[in-house]
Amino acid sequence: MLAAGARFFVMGTILVGFPYMIRTVLGLEAQYYGAAESMLAAAVIAGSIAAGALTERLHSDRLSLVLAFMGICLLPAGAVFLLPVHTMAKYVVNVAAFCGLQAAISIFSIFAVSMIQQNTPAHLIGKVMAYTSTVTMCVQPAGQMVYGFLFDGFRENVWMVLLPTGAVVCAVGLWSGGFFRRMQGERSSL
Repeated sequence: MLAAGARFFVMGTILVGFPYMIRTVLGLEAQYYGAAESMLAAAVIAGSIAAGALTERLHSDRLSLVLAFMGICLLPAGAVFLLPVHTMAKYVVNVAAFCGLQAAISIFSIFAVSMIQQNTPAHLIGKVMAYTSTVTMCVQPAGQMVYGFLFDGFRENVWMVLLPTGAVVCAVGLWSGGFFRRMQGERSSL
Protein backbone atom coordinates (compact mmCIF):
# COMPACT_ATOMS: atom_id res chain seq x y z
CA MET A 1 0.00 0.00 0.00
CA LEU A 2 2.92 2.31 0.71
CA ALA A 3 4.33 1.78 -2.79
CA ALA A 4 0.86 2.36 -4.29
CA GLY A 5 0.41 5.56 -2.29
CA ALA A 6 3.77 6.85 -3.44
CA ARG A 7 2.82 6.06 -7.03
CA PHE A 8 -0.48 7.90 -6.68
CA PHE A 9 1.15 11.15 -5.60
CA VAL A 10 4.48 11.02 -7.36
CA MET A 11 3.62 9.50 -10.74
CA GLY A 12 0.58 11.75 -11.12
CA THR A 13 2.87 14.72 -10.59
CA ILE A 14 5.56 13.45 -12.96
CA LEU A 15 3.42 12.10 -15.78
CA VAL A 16 0.78 14.85 -15.80
CA GLY A 17 2.17 17.86 -13.95
CA PHE A 18 5.71 17.96 -15.29
CA PRO A 19 4.82 18.19 -19.00
CA TYR A 20 1.92 20.52 -18.19
CA MET A 21 4.21 22.88 -16.31
CA ILE A 22 6.81 22.95 -19.08
CA ARG A 23 4.46 23.39 -22.02
CA THR A 24 1.48 25.26 -20.56
CA VAL A 25 2.58 27.06 -17.39
CA LEU A 26 6.09 28.00 -18.52
CA GLY A 27 5.07 28.22 -22.19
CA LEU A 28 8.23 26.54 -23.46
CA GLU A 29 8.65 24.86 -26.82
CA ALA A 30 8.53 21.10 -27.37
CA GLN A 31 12.33 20.77 -27.53
CA TYR A 32 12.56 21.89 -23.89
CA TYR A 33 10.10 19.19 -22.92
CA GLY A 34 12.00 16.63 -25.00
CA ALA A 35 15.28 17.58 -23.33
CA ALA A 36 13.65 17.37 -19.90
CA GLU A 37 12.20 13.92 -20.66
CA SER A 38 15.64 12.73 -21.78
CA MET A 39 17.14 13.94 -18.50
CA LEU A 40 14.37 12.21 -16.53
CA ALA A 41 15.11 8.95 -18.38
CA ALA A 42 18.80 9.31 -17.52
CA ALA A 43 17.82 9.90 -13.88
CA VAL A 44 15.84 6.64 -13.85
CA ILE A 45 18.88 4.79 -15.14
CA ALA A 46 21.15 6.54 -12.63
CA GLY A 47 18.73 5.63 -9.84
CA SER A 48 18.75 2.00 -10.91
CA ILE A 49 22.54 1.94 -10.95
CA ALA A 50 22.62 3.68 -7.56
CA ALA A 51 20.24 1.05 -6.16
CA GLY A 52 22.70 -1.64 -7.18
CA ALA A 53 25.59 0.27 -5.66
CA LEU A 54 23.66 0.88 -2.43
CA THR A 55 22.67 -2.75 -1.92
CA GLU A 56 25.05 -3.28 1.01
CA ARG A 57 24.53 0.15 2.60
CA LEU A 58 20.85 0.97 2.19
CA HIS A 59 18.84 -1.36 4.37
CA SER A 60 15.06 -1.52 4.31
CA ASP A 61 14.85 0.38 7.60
CA ARG A 62 16.14 3.44 5.69
CA LEU A 63 13.63 3.26 2.85
CA SER A 64 11.53 5.83 4.68
CA LEU A 65 14.31 8.36 4.05
CA VAL A 66 14.19 7.64 0.31
CA LEU A 67 10.43 8.12 0.38
CA ALA A 68 10.79 11.37 2.34
CA PHE A 69 13.42 12.53 -0.18
CA MET A 70 10.81 12.16 -2.93
CA GLY A 71 8.65 14.69 -1.13
CA ILE A 72 11.62 16.97 -0.52
CA CYS A 73 12.32 17.01 -4.28
CA LEU A 74 8.86 18.44 -4.95
CA LEU A 75 9.36 21.36 -2.54
CA PRO A 76 11.87 23.39 -4.63
CA ALA A 77 9.87 22.54 -7.77
CA GLY A 78 6.87 24.29 -6.22
CA ALA A 79 8.74 27.01 -4.32
CA VAL A 80 10.41 28.34 -7.47
CA PHE A 81 6.97 29.37 -8.77
CA LEU A 82 6.64 31.71 -5.79
CA LEU A 83 9.82 33.55 -6.69
CA PRO A 84 10.13 36.38 -9.21
CA VAL A 85 12.67 34.52 -11.37
CA HIS A 86 13.02 34.02 -15.10
CA THR A 87 11.19 31.18 -16.85
CA MET A 88 14.49 29.40 -17.55
CA ALA A 89 15.32 29.38 -13.82
CA LYS A 90 11.96 27.75 -13.12
CA TYR A 91 12.63 25.24 -15.87
CA VAL A 92 16.11 24.34 -14.57
CA VAL A 93 14.94 24.00 -10.96
CA ASN A 94 12.02 21.80 -12.01
CA VAL A 95 14.15 19.58 -14.23
CA ALA A 96 16.72 19.13 -11.44
CA ALA A 97 14.01 18.46 -8.83
CA PHE A 98 12.15 15.97 -11.00
CA CYS A 99 15.41 14.20 -11.93
CA GLY A 100 16.12 13.75 -8.21
CA LEU A 101 12.57 12.50 -7.80
CA GLN A 102 12.94 9.98 -10.64
CA ALA A 103 16.22 8.65 -9.25
CA ALA A 104 14.65 8.27 -5.80
CA ILE A 105 11.62 6.48 -7.28
CA SER A 106 13.92 3.98 -8.99
CA ILE A 107 15.81 3.30 -5.78
CA PHE A 108 12.64 3.02 -3.70
CA SER A 109 10.88 0.75 -6.20
CA ILE A 110 13.80 -1.66 -6.50
CA PHE A 111 14.28 -1.93 -2.75
CA ALA A 112 10.53 -2.12 -2.01
CA VAL A 113 9.98 -4.99 -4.45
CA SER A 114 13.00 -6.77 -3.03
CA MET A 115 11.72 -6.26 0.52
CA ILE A 116 8.28 -7.61 -0.39
CA GLN A 117 9.82 -10.68 -1.99
CA GLN A 118 12.17 -11.31 0.94
CA ASN A 119 9.34 -11.08 3.49
CA THR A 120 6.90 -13.29 1.57
CA PRO A 121 6.86 -17.06 1.97
CA ALA A 122 8.03 -18.78 -1.21
CA HIS A 123 4.67 -20.41 -1.90
CA LEU A 124 2.91 -17.00 -1.85
CA ILE A 125 5.36 -14.87 -3.86
CA GLY A 126 3.39 -15.12 -7.12
CA LYS A 127 0.12 -14.14 -5.47
CA VAL A 128 1.61 -11.32 -3.40
CA MET A 129 3.53 -9.84 -6.34
CA ALA A 130 0.42 -10.08 -8.53
CA TYR A 131 -1.59 -8.26 -5.86
CA THR A 132 1.12 -5.62 -5.45
CA SER A 133 1.37 -5.06 -9.20
CA THR A 134 -2.40 -4.86 -9.60
CA VAL A 135 -2.90 -2.33 -6.82
CA THR A 136 0.01 -0.22 -8.04
CA MET A 137 -1.18 -0.30 -11.66
CA CYS A 138 -4.72 0.67 -10.65
CA VAL A 139 -3.66 3.52 -8.41
CA GLN A 140 -1.39 5.19 -10.96
CA PRO A 141 -4.12 6.19 -13.47
CA ALA A 142 -6.26 7.47 -10.59
CA GLY A 143 -3.36 9.69 -9.53
CA GLN A 144 -2.91 10.91 -13.09
CA MET A 145 -6.59 11.82 -13.30
CA VAL A 146 -6.58 13.64 -9.96
CA TYR A 147 -3.42 15.55 -10.80
CA GLY A 148 -4.78 16.41 -14.24
CA PHE A 149 -7.69 18.16 -12.55
CA LEU A 150 -5.45 19.75 -9.92
CA PHE A 151 -2.91 21.15 -12.36
CA ASP A 152 -5.66 22.41 -14.64
CA GLY A 153 -7.51 24.02 -11.75
CA PHE A 154 -4.38 25.63 -10.30
CA ARG A 155 -2.62 26.49 -13.57
CA GLU A 156 -1.79 29.98 -12.33
CA ASN A 157 -0.62 28.66 -8.95
CA VAL A 158 0.98 25.25 -9.55
CA TRP A 159 2.89 25.70 -6.32
CA MET A 160 -0.45 25.02 -4.58
CA VAL A 161 -0.27 21.49 -6.00
CA LEU A 162 3.47 20.82 -5.71
CA LEU A 163 4.12 22.09 -2.18
CA PRO A 164 1.27 20.20 -0.44
CA THR A 165 2.08 17.05 -2.44
CA GLY A 166 5.73 17.32 -1.45
CA ALA A 167 4.78 17.86 2.19
CA VAL A 168 2.41 14.86 2.19
CA VAL A 169 4.94 12.52 0.54
CA CYS A 170 7.68 13.70 2.91
CA ALA A 171 5.41 13.21 5.94
CA VAL A 172 4.39 9.73 4.78
CA GLY A 173 8.05 8.89 4.29
CA LEU A 174 8.96 10.00 7.79
CA TRP A 175 5.87 8.33 9.28
CA SER A 176 6.74 5.04 7.55
CA GLY A 177 10.09 4.82 9.35
CA GLY A 178 8.61 2.66 12.12
CA PHE A 179 7.10 0.27 9.58
CA PHE A 180 10.40 -0.18 7.76
CA ARG A 181 12.30 -0.66 11.05
CA ARG A 182 9.82 -3.38 12.07
CA MET A 183 10.20 -5.07 8.70
CA GLN A 184 14.00 -4.96 9.01
CA GLY A 185 13.77 -6.32 12.57
CA GLU A 186 11.50 -9.18 11.52
CA ARG A 187 13.84 -10.08 8.69
CA SER A 188 16.87 -9.95 11.00
CA SER A 189 15.20 -12.29 13.48
CA LEU A 190 14.57 -14.96 10.83
